[in-house]
Amino acid sequence: MESLRGLLILFVLTGHAIVGVYRDLTFLIPLLRFVSPSVFVFVYLFGYLQGRVKKNPLKVLRKTFSFFYFYLFWASVSFLTYVLLDEKCSTVWVTKRVFSVDDSILKKYLITIFSFTGSWQYYFVLVVMILLLISIFIKDPRKILPFSFAGAVANSSFVSFWFLTKDRLLPPIEGALITYLNPVHWLFPFLMGYKDAFEKKKREPRRFSLFLYTIFLVIGSLEYWKAYEKFHTLLGIDQFSLTGVLLGIYSIEVFTWLAEKANLSLLKRMGRYSFLLFMIHMPFQWMFYVFFDSFVDLPEWCWVIIMVMFSLMIMEILLKLARILPKPVRKVIIGA
Repeated sequence: MESLRGLLILFVLTGHAIVGVYRDLTFLIPLLRFVSPSVFVFVYLFGYLQGRVKKNPLKVLRKTFSFFYFYLFWASVSFLTYVLLDEKCSTVWVTKRVFSVDDSILKKYLITIFSFTGSWQYYFVLVVMILLLISIFIKDPRKILPFSFAGAVANSSFVSFWFLTKDRLLPPIEGALITYLNPVHWLFPFLMGYKDAFEKKKREPRRFSLFLYTIFLVIGSLEYWKAYEKFHTLLGIDQFSLTGVLLGIYSIEVFTWLAEKANLSLLKRMGRYSFLLFMIHMPFQWMFYVFFDSFVDLPEWCWVIIMVMFSLMIMEILLKLARILPKPVRKVIIGA
C-alpha cells in the first residue's frame, strides 16, 4: 500500500508541476487526465485504512487535531513566505483572490488559516478532518454508499455549473463551491475504501474494468480538451466532474496494478510520507520555480523534473531534521 501511495503522490507532484510550468497544456491533456484520479484513489485508501481499525472517538479526535496542527504549521510557513516574497510568488495564495482580503496582516493570516485557502491543496486538510470525524458514526458503509454516490454526482453537477458560469459569479462563491462542498464529493471514495475494508475485499484489475477505464479515460480527455479550449483552465473540472468520479472508481484497480509492477523503495518512502509531500509541494515547489525561473532559462520539461526533485529534497531535509526534534514537534512538522 505504501508503494501505491508513493505512486499517487508522484503523480500529484508531477501533475501540479506541469500545470504550473507549461503555458500551453493542449498536448499534455491525456497525461493530466491519466494522473488526475490520484486524489480520488488517495481518499479511497484513507477510507480503507480507517475501515480496518476499531473506532475510539477520543483517538479519532486526537488524530483530527494532529492533522490540524500539522496543517497550521505549514500554512503559517507558506503565509509568511507569501508576505516576504513579491507579488509574483504569491499567485497560489488563493485567499487573496477568493476573499479579496486587503486588511491588516493579522486578518489576512486568520482568514487564510481558517478558510483553508492558503493554496488550492490546503482545503484537502479540511476534507481529511471532516472524513475522520464522520468515521466515528459509520456502522455499515454499505447502507450509505449509494447516497454518497448521489452526493458526489450532485456536487459534480454543482461545480460544473460554477465552471460554466464562473465569470458571472462573485469570488466568494467560487471559494465556497471549490472548498466547502468538497467533503460531499470525497465522502464517496472514502466510503468505497471503508466498505472494501469492511468486506475484506481487495480490488484487482479485471478485463471489463480495464475496458470501462479506457472508455472513461478517453471521454475524460475529450472533456479536458474542450474545457481547456474554451476556458484555458482545468480548475473545477479537474476532480469534480461525473466523468472524473467514474474514472476514479476504475483507476483504483489500474493504479494498484501499476504500483505492484513499480514496487520501488523510493516509492515506498514517498508513500510513507505522502501527506508531508502533499503539504509542502504546493505552494513551495511553485515558488521555487517562479524565483529561479527569473535567473535561469530552462526548457519546461526540465523545470517539471526540478520541481518534483525539489519537493523530494525538502522532504529528506525535514526527515533528517526530525530525528533531533522532540516527538511532539516532529509530529507537527512532518506529521509522523
